[in-house]
Amino acid sequence: MAHTASFKKVKAFSQSDLDDANNFTNISSHNRLVRYRDEGKARKGEDFNPSQGPIDPELVMISGGGRSHGSIAIGDGLIRCPSTLPEIKARQSSSAPEIRPRERPVQLAIKAAIQSERDRTEKLLAEAAEKQQELEERTTKMMEEERARNDMQARAMYELLVSVCEKTGQTAPPMPVIAPGTTRNSRQASHDPSPATDTSHPAATPPGSW
Repeated sequence: MAHTASFKKVKAFSQSDLDDANNFTNISSHNRLVRYRDEGKARKGEDFNPSQGPIDPELVMISGGGRSHGSIAIGDGLIRCPSTLPEIKARQSSSAPEIRPRERPVQLAIKAAIQSERDRTEKLLAEAAEKQQELEERTTKMMEEERARNDMQARAMYELLVSVCEKTGQTAPPMPVIAPGTTRNSRQASHDPSPATDTSHPAATPPGSW
């Protein structure tokens, strides 16, 4: 665990430490332990926990792709395995998982950079989708508020018409059905080039013009 903290602060290893590469001082150390865990689960069952029980030297050889520069993948030389990787391979059954070569630090760095860029892109897309949703919600709210204002204006104008009709002894037309208003419709109405209706004689005003 020398690759997780200084010897004065290092804590006992837990399998959950492998969930985040930032728990380690370098990406290679994290990758080696992750591969040891994954190989253990593939060969010994899903219950395999690298933080429990003694280290399996042959499993370290398998997960690390043998001895690179004379030493196995984890343990900093403290773990020794009497068998070579070819000898271990010869004892493997045909159904055993393939032994993969150990990835170099530069390969791990490239993969980490690609994953980081992918995560950043996904975050940006999620933020863009959230902003789009907020914009749609604000637009819907504005349209509803405008419709409410239009309804109030139409009702006020109709009440005025009824009042005028009552004073002149005429029968007011029925309340027109107010069509659902939208921002686009209201803007078109405000720029309607058709001649204005003469409202000087309320009784002659055709129903629905209000």
